[in-house]
Amino acid sequence: MPAMTQPPHILYILSDEHRGQAMSHAGDPNLRTPWMDRLASEGVSFQRAYANCPICTPSRGTIFSGRHAHAGPVAGFFDVYKAAAPSVATVLRGGGYHTAYLGKWHCGINWNQTPPGAKLVWSQYSVEGQPHRTPEHHRAGFQDWFAFEINNHPFDGKYYHQRELTPRTLPGYQTDALTDLVIDYLKAYAREGPLFLVLSVEPPHFPLDAPERFRRFDPARLQVRPNFTETPKMREHLAMYYAMIENLDWNIGRLMEALAGLPRFRNTLTVVFSDHGDYMGSHGLFNRKELPHEESVRIPAIFHWPGQVPARGTIPGLFSLVDLMATTLGLAGAPIPPWNQGLDFSPHMRGQSFRPPEAVLLEMVGSPRWSLEMPDWRGLVTEQYKYAFYETGEEILFDLQNDPFEMRNIAAGQPQVLGALRQQLIRALAASREPFFDVLIEHGAKPAEPIHDVSTGKSRPLSSIKGYAEPGRNA
Repeated sequence: MPAMTQPPHILYILSDEHRGQAMSHAGDPNLRTPWMDRLASEGVSFQRAYANCPICTPSRGTIFSGRHAHAGPVAGFFDVYKAAAPSVATVLRGGGYHTAYLGKWHCGINWNQTPPGAKLVWSQYSVEGQPHRTPEHHRAGFQDWFAFEINNHPFDGKYYHQRELTPRTLPGYQTDALTDLVIDYLKAYAREGPLFLVLSVEPPHFPLDAPERFRRFDPARLQVRPNFTETPKMREHLAMYYAMIENLDWNIGRLMEALAGLPRFRNTLTVVFSDHGDYMGSHGLFNRKELPHEESVRIPAIFHWPGQVPARGTIPGLFSLVDLMATTLGLAGAPIPPWNQGLDFSPHMRGQSFRPPEAVLLEMVGSPRWSLEMPDWRGLVTEQYKYAFYETGEEILFDLQNDPFEMRNIAAGQPQVLGALRQQLIRALAASREPFFDVLIEHGAKPAEPIHDVSTGKSRPLSSIKGYAEPGRNA
């Protein structure tokens, strides 16, 4: 291990809904992501990195707490980061770090915390009262605050500056504007000691939009995944999604070049990652993520620290967001708190002796329930298999080695594998203080059939609802 003379500055670059397959070094044939590729080649990029709970709020709770959503400070889409809950920010503050957060938070919505005159309609779900202001005690210990809960308007963004009560406007495109804010913040930073800063951008989260100069993709010529549902509109969505990712990559480059020009920030650990992925047409789903497929749960995870993290490029190992806090602290030489539930992967990055986990615990906790197709579930992913148990008693099983695009649910045809993974999941849930799904798996009653879906005006069995019946479920 290289000698460290002082703790590094730590920079998180967190995007929203960026699936892990969507980088050129990860094999996407459409994209050009030279800065993500460069950071990966100069550091490490996990070949299989996962969001443990693939939806914004609980996933962000896992990111900042190092705990699974079902046993952590943010246990659902409409939850908040509990006021007294510790976080990676509070741990680093205890070690002398100053902390700053810029961009999307989405871990502190209180519905009555919208100042008069700050109304903005959240058109996607027709929810008024945006942008909400995050109360200070729901900010997980971050000191400097230039953030917002949700905008979902990439060209009409607002943010709250420190303790101000009225939001300010983000000029132009959100990712560009937030990167400008971070660069200005770093140039003006004059404190002693190390800095932990988070840049959190919404894109490529919907609504899909990007500056004109990045809209280079011809929808008809995109190379799509084998599980993609072909419609002209879906291809247009995917083209804009790619444009947003290339804009993000360009802004990562701007930020890295700014850091290189600031001598005090040359000792910086940079981590590029996302809170979850997006189907973007795979399995017929769009603007969705809360189910167990690879497009939903796979994320980028790039660690870059010249002189400390050897240039190893893409490396194996089942890394997940619950491991992010422990790995960050391990790299920085900071103590890992006893309440952490993740693994420290820093020895693995440095090529030292390390045993990656045999499985990663996946889950959906506190689904927002926008429709019947959004159940809660618990699952596992191993080197070969993906298994999940839905709240209705439905089970899915995919052989990722022989069916990497998850086209055939083999649960009915592999009872021994299914049973072994079911028991492994129960043990993993018990080890992580699961409060209820172990009861559903072992003692659950059969749900009522059929159900009447008022959104369609029809009665239908649970197996006809996309969120419960996965592709090829009877294979």
